[in-house]
Amino acid sequence: AKRVVMCGLLAMAALTAGAAAQQPADAAALYARQCASCHGATGAPNPAMVRSLGTIPDFTDARLMAAQPDSVLEAAIAGGKGRNMPAYRSRLSAAQIRVLVTYVKTLSRRPVR
Repeated sequence: AKRVVMCGLLAMAALTAGAAAQQPADAAALYARQCASCHGATGAPNPAMVRSLGTIPDFTDARLMAAQPDSVLEAAIAGGKGRNMPAYRSRLSAAQIRVLVTYVKTLSRRPVR
């Protein structure tokens, strides 16, 4: 019985580790699909969209991102911002929104190449 439980725990740990390893790639793909056209592939706003829409937050700005609580970013994604950023609450799950917030926060910490 101990052996069966241990095998089950090891299998669950392996599945969890696999899911955690996939999350960054999934988050990057989700960001690329939903956000990059305006917010830029690296988090620096797309200049053409800035000319068209006005101010777009720069996710590469470490000070700006450190000052933004996750709850504020989640609310902005879910509910939209003004006339230019649509609400995503009907397009994305709460879990997807949290993944995007976590991913966006990493864009200000990327090493410069």
